[in-house]
Amino acid sequence: MELLNILIHLAKKGALYRPVAIKTSQVGKELDISQQSVSRWLISLEKRNYTTRKTGIRGYLVQITPAGRRFMLEMRNRLSDALTESDKLIIKGRVFTGMQEGRYYIGKKGYGNKIKSMMGFLPFAGTLNLRLITMDDRGYKEKLASTRGMVIPRFEDEGRTFGSLKCFPCTIKGNECGVVIPERSHYGSDTLEIVAPDDLREKLKLRDGDDVQVEVKLGYEEL
Repeated sequence: MELLNILIHLAKKGALYRPVAIKTSQVGKELDISQQSVSRWLISLEKRNYTTRKTGIRGYLVQITPAGRRFMLEMRNRLSDALTESDKLIIKGRVFTGMQEGRYYIGKKGYGNKIKSMMGFLPFAGTLNLRLITMDDRGYKEKLASTRGMVIPRFEDEGRTFGSLKCFPCTIKGNECGVVIPERSHYGSDTLEIVAPDDLREKLKLRDGDDVQVEVKLGYEEL
């Protein structure tokens, strides 16, 4: 709990995005703890690779690492799970043109036929790509990645191995579709890929830069 408290304190100072200058004595006063405790926590955070720390002119320059951010998001998701019993997740993203690889992969029968058997529709050969802008929405994507769902196992096709794919049914403006999280992907945690029976861009008149809300259904066991 102490590590999370000081990470939250650092994040409020902007350490998620840049190195921030701190003094252990000042942080101690702000958190109502001893300077020695602050020093001990900073050392512990650095050992866990949750922060980086450099000696500055007056104190330290501290920044939260990607590992530290993931730790904070994991704690937030655990708390959210404990406080709510919702079976759905609302994620918002912004439409963008991807690398056009979804057409090739989703067009494979090893993916397409499995998606049809699990979610009830044969997917259009392509994905709708959404850029997750806020930290909350990126955290929801990471929550899905760590949540049990419908899983298409690895398979071979024409001498090539294709990675597993985790799927979650969802809706966009009342249209049934599905979030897919590939085992292997060229995209980062800020991208959500959607499959649907139709070309959602055409059907919903979507263009790059349009904001979209996705309602993801949870509570599915791994297949």
